[in-house]
Amino acid sequence: MFTVTNHFCFLNARRIAQLKEHECQTAVEDVMYMLILYKFSEIRVQLVPKLSRCIYNGRLEIWPSKDWELESIHEFEVLEMIREHISTVIGLRANCSVTDSWATTEIQRLRLGRVYVASILYGYFLKSASLRYYLEECLASAHQDLHLTHRNSLQFPEAWSYGLKQNQVVGCVNNTQSISLGRGTNGHELKQEKLKCYVMGFDPETLQRCAKLRSREAVNLVEKHSCALFGDGQTGLLDTDEVILTSFSSLKRLVLEAIAFGSFLWDAEEYADAVYKLKEN
Repeated sequence: MFTVTNHFCFLNARRIAQLKEHECQTAVEDVMYMLILYKFSEIRVQLVPKLSRCIYNGRLEIWPSKDWELESIHEFEVLEMIREHISTVIGLRANCSVTDSWATTEIQRLRLGRVYVASILYGYFLKSASLRYYLEECLASAHQDLHLTHRNSLQFPEAWSYGLKQNQVVGCVNNTQSISLGRGTNGHELKQEKLKCYVMGFDPETLQRCAKLRSREAVNLVEKHSCALFGDGQTGLLDTDEVILTSFSSLKRLVLEAIAFGSFLWDAEEYADAVYKLKEN
């Protein structure tokens, strides 16, 4: 009897611990979601409500578009890659006319949900990859500056030993600095192409590391958010062939929102992980 009682107490304690852990994880996910909503509020963009509330007379229309606000959070070189993504997933060219943007198109509800989730992951990937790129650029620049300083410190005594005047040495240093700055300017002009080439040069392992959601909490957030947007409240995403009539402008709005959501998710995950150790995905 004593053994059975101890076993029951052990199971009960373990169950209580599991419930507390689940409650804690849910609370962390809620905080992360609130951080994402706050980031959207900063650019004065409200998330698209449940899709069924945006369908009028059998047509899905999302207004206002808020394209400019959703694009404003990205660097120019990242924005160029986003426009390529939009062109790929919905077929809308970056330089299309207003008439083309408001043209009617059809898309399956399930496919639209998949495009939305894929765009969230793409926004998350771009944030991760671009930060990785800028970090490597800063480290390379710091290493170059250190090498330049070390080289000049060795050259100065040699110059003086050959009888050169101090102003001649200063002139040489100034010329070297101007060359270095010139290279930096050219690098800035080519930054967008360099970022794209940098990303395309990822090996499979690095690509997966940047594209994969790092925490289980982030995975849950994406699932819950996409289900709330596209689901029926009971079964989540609908596995149906239902076709939605909409415009390219509305599709672009959804994709831009999803990419921004992914970028903000990266920030929220980073903030939460510094306070509470998130579960590895």
